[in-house]
Amino acid sequence: MKSDNVNHRLRPDDNRGNQLEIHMGYHESIVYRFRRIMLSLAVVTATAMCQPAFAVHPEDASEKPASCVHELRYQPFAGLILVSVTIAGSPPLDFVLDSGATRSSLTDPLLAAALGLKVKESALARGVGSGATRVLVTETIDIWSDGVEILSTPLVIHDIGPRLEAAAGREIHGFLGAELFERYVVEINPVGHRILLHDPATFTYEGSGHHVPLEVVDKRPIVLGRVVVVEDGKEVPVRLVADTGSSRSLSLITKSARHLKPPAEQTAGSSVGMVGQSRVVFASSKRLQVGPVAVAGVETAWIGSSGVPALKKIPNLNGILGNQFLSRFRVVFDYGRERLIINDVSGLTQIAPGVAE
Repeated sequence: MKSDNVNHRLRPDDNRGNQLEIHMGYHESIVYRFRRIMLSLAVVTATAMCQPAFAVHPEDASEKPASCVHELRYQPFAGLILVSVTIAGSPPLDFVLDSGATRSSLTDPLLAAALGLKVKESALARGVGSGATRVLVTETIDIWSDGVEILSTPLVIHDIGPRLEAAAGREIHGFLGAELFERYVVEINPVGHRILLHDPATFTYEGSGHHVPLEVVDKRPIVLGRVVVVEDGKEVPVRLVADTGSSRSLSLITKSARHLKPPAEQTAGSSVGMVGQSRVVFASSKRLQVGPVAVAGVETAWIGSSGVPALKKIPNLNGILGNQFLSRFRVVFDYGRERLIINDVSGLTQIAPGVAE
């Protein structure tokens, strides 16, 4: 049986630039998928017209700071942050807020074709998953949320929509990546599911959160932590990508540092990434500390270095600090001031004694 495939090519257009042309004659399943996307967009449009605005939460009574230029609501789903956006006059689309993505992107070339997006080039993409894959890149597109333009950027077009839908149980249309975190100071508050986008030039922080040094390497935010894998084990310093696009608490690269290897008690599994699946094993780490904040019993995915080729550009990287951990906190990504601010809202963390911020 032949596998489904889509042949992409750039078709010159005299007045409108290059457009993505999808040849669907080989397999009826591709035609069905395209029709399903078009029907889904129509249904979402009709539904969105009938939806009331977000209700005001009691905890949101405080006024927004003057530095906040946009406030968004998000939907937590399976450890991820879903933001409703529109592009090219589309109905609402579900995008993951992904601090670990170097480019914002769409997940399906058929969706790009349905929206009539113009393509300017192709590129090679790497991410979680072995190897690399060829992708297309659109012309600059305005991204809107709640009627406000929040970003203007080209979008990478991946072909991972069906795989993500199978893994997540719902459609995920795209990812908001590094461009958003470079343009704004991004504050994520799990109380009320709010995202505040601040003007970096006027932003000031006056809360009680802990300041963790942050370094941006290859457009990804890096923080330092310390992990104890097993009872009575050694405390190991680790360099981690603070990744809101990872649904896990912690992922560690096996043998990326001395004493970093999974414990004997483990469970085999897999991880879905941009370029495919990677084999992982799961086990609980005894303790994880980031800045002065410590969490006990952290579920950890262990992955080989070949499973994260995109992260080889980051020297001495040991793993990924995922959103399952970050969502315990009200967090502020402040790239310009090289800091991640974390303020516990879960009541489940500890403050390590004698740790300077």
